[in-house]
Amino acid sequence: MKKIICILTIAAVSFTSCKKWLDINQNPNVGQEADPTPEQRLPPILAQFVDGYESAGTRAALITQQLATIYVNSLGAYQMSRWNTTTTTSIAGWPWQSWYVNTAVNIQPMIVAAQKVDAWHYVGVGKIIKAWGFGYMADYYGMLPYDEFDDPKVLTPKFDDGAYVQTKVLALLDEAIADLQKTQGAIAPALSKGDYLHGGNAADWIKTAYALKARFLLHTSKKAGFNPQAVLDLLDKAPKADDEGAIMQYVDESPATTTVQAALQYVNINNNYRPTKLFIDYLTNNYTGAPTGANNIEDPRAALMIPSASDVNGVLVRSEGVDMASDMPKSGPAASDARFITLRKNPAAPKPGDKIVSTGSWYTQRGGKGLLITNAEMRFIEAEMLFRQDKRAEALAAYKAGIRSHMNTMGIAGTTIDNFLASTSVVQNAQDITMSHIMIQKWIALSYSPEAWMDMRRMNFCADAGGNYNEAMGVYKGFKRPSHVMSEGYPNPTDWPRRCAVPSYEINYNMVEVLEANPNAGNPTYMAEPVWWDKP
Repeated sequence: MKKIICILTIAAVSFTSCKKWLDINQNPNVGQEADPTPEQRLPPILAQFVDGYESAGTRAALITQQLATIYVNSLGAYQMSRWNTTTTTSIAGWPWQSWYVNTAVNIQPMIVAAQKVDAWHYVGVGKIIKAWGFGYMADYYGMLPYDEFDDPKVLTPKFDDGAYVQTKVLALLDEAIADLQKTQGAIAPALSKGDYLHGGNAADWIKTAYALKARFLLHTSKKAGFNPQAVLDLLDKAPKADDEGAIMQYVDESPATTTVQAALQYVNINNNYRPTKLFIDYLTNNYTGAPTGANNIEDPRAALMIPSASDVNGVLVRSEGVDMASDMPKSGPAASDARFITLRKNPAAPKPGDKIVSTGSWYTQRGGKGLLITNAEMRFIEAEMLFRQDKRAEALAAYKAGIRSHMNTMGIAGTTIDNFLASTSVVQNAQDITMSHIMIQKWIALSYSPEAWMDMRRMNFCADAGGNYNEAMGVYKGFKRPSHVMSEGYPNPTDWPRRCAVPSYEINYNMVEVLEANPNAGNPTYMAEPVWWDKP
């Protein structure tokens, strides 16, 4: 009490100092929210964004049947392979948590910090990441909080439909392009200090923005008035070379480490995952209408993407693929079934004489790459747009350029690529190319990417106009409903996976706003309801 009386009688200036000292919300011994500079904020934002984006791709790969899992009914990945993305499947909600909790809320503070010092390149990059994240998340879930997501006064933000979100996203990308073209302020940090995705190259970030605009516009291909030329015009300003893409280069601590500090897909695609028959069939040209002839050559990517293991004689034998339409997924494969090989390399650094449990996959190799936006993807989009314009010769050239670019990125030798592209395993005549040829090659190049699922929905899987499986008319030949499909969510043979269920966080704490946005969101069949661009 004596101390309190003393404080009340000292000078006003001292009283002010004591007020600051007594302010329990501002600890002078630790950093405050406003302290980090733009170059300090950007690296963790990039890391968290890429984590969420690539993880969304792993989950999409279970839906698009690029990945299968061993049989464990309680395994979230196994449930996603059934197209079950309801709130009971915890892994289905990770992209949501990763985006909102780890990434999105940190972007505006970086933009504010950058504006204070006229660091316009950081402002532009922040807007691109915000647009990219909200754009793919809206396509993934169909609806989400946008306008009110970071309003501290709103505990239960309203949900905005994906169509509205896309208008906001496209406007953000235009703003970002303008910001990246501005001259940085005198005391602004160089973009290179915080940017490890494009190494501080503002021109490449601008190309990324145009690539995203092309992507989001491409998603509307089912809509009346869709203009292929508008997409081609955007591609003129998007990446055109392999080193211009947005590719995350992971750095592992050592080739022999047993920790999970490696390529993100090494972490995500754990020892429960296996390749599917469809994945192997597409890589080995074993599907209806695949290019073939007297000069067939196996795709050189097959050895890099399909794991092999030593047999009893020490001879490497390639994995079989899980046939998702067979009865196998109802009770298998078992973890011990040697026919189906894990996608993680084991041993990590084999020595002479070691038994090879798995050669692994290029995508899960330690110190691998995350293909976020690539020249290959742009070339396949170009091929599709030219095909829609009935420019078959140009479409064929773009289709081949897409294959070449993906192989280049994987480090395949130029002569090997040349030989494969000249073989009968690749379409050689313009009059023979089909949309199916283009999209299946794009599906391979976009392995474990959310965009593969966006494309499958746009192309209506391998179904006819009525939604029935039709191998003659369908684009993704051989893609069938899994035998163990979640019957409550997809009760009819014409039902296909069109969106992820609203995550449990929103169901548990924001259900009123969820149902206000879509009254069907609480039903299992909501997952088969097309998002806005997936219908005419």
